[in-house]
Amino acid sequence: MKLAVVVIACLVATVACAPTQRALTDDFDDFVGLLPLDDLLSLAMRYLLTDKEVQQVMLYLQGDEFASVWDQFFALSAVRDLLNYLEDAGVPAYDSLNAVADFLGLTPLKPTIRSLRSGGLNGLLEEALAMLPHEELEAMFEEKLKTSPEFKALFEKLQKFDHKQLRDLYENSAEVQGMIQKLRDHGVDVDHIVEVQGMIQKLRDHGVDVDHIVEVVKDFFGWN
Repeated sequence: MKLAVVVIACLVATVACAPTQRALTDDFDDFVGLLPLDDLLSLAMRYLLTDKEVQQVMLYLQGDEFASVWDQFFALSAVRDLLNYLEDAGVPAYDSLNAVADFLGLTPLKPTIRSLRSGGLNGLLEEALAMLPHEELEAMFEEKLKTSPEFKALFEKLQKFDHKQLRDLYENSAEVQGMIQKLRDHGVDVDHIVEVQGMIQKLRDHGVDVDHIVEVVKDFFGWN
């Protein structure tokens, strides 16, 4: 849920702060235009107000263990480098994440530069994923790689992301291990979420070693 909140917050902030000249933010605007933001917000609020499991997750996100996970994750140099890259491209990454931090009571980030299952956390994730226009998003992704130098540069930046830092964080952080166990306890079908076949095939078509990336992600979260 934290990930979904962060993504939506970043996208909404991007729309509000988009510059007048063509930039990476304009590419994000095009993606945002495909998303049913009002429906996703209504879905999240409904679960937050009525679903006890999601309410428990929100309490966990406001607790000490997740606060430690947050601090450790955003202390990684690879993560900071990516945030700085987005800021340089005109995306208000720090402002968006700090809105989430303020909502959850987490440490604010200081920039170094300027059948669906119903109920529970898994139900929220699956219903949210079902609302997304997957084919349109994939088509937009393909188009942007061909037509937008800024978006292609971001994609190449992500290809070079130091995944070893994430694996080291997983192996050495008791708080991360505790968070992952809580996801398992809530019955989140993590393997299904990771292996989204359509996007994986698109990435393979562009020469990305997706199988290796998936294995790294699975190793990080302990899903093997």
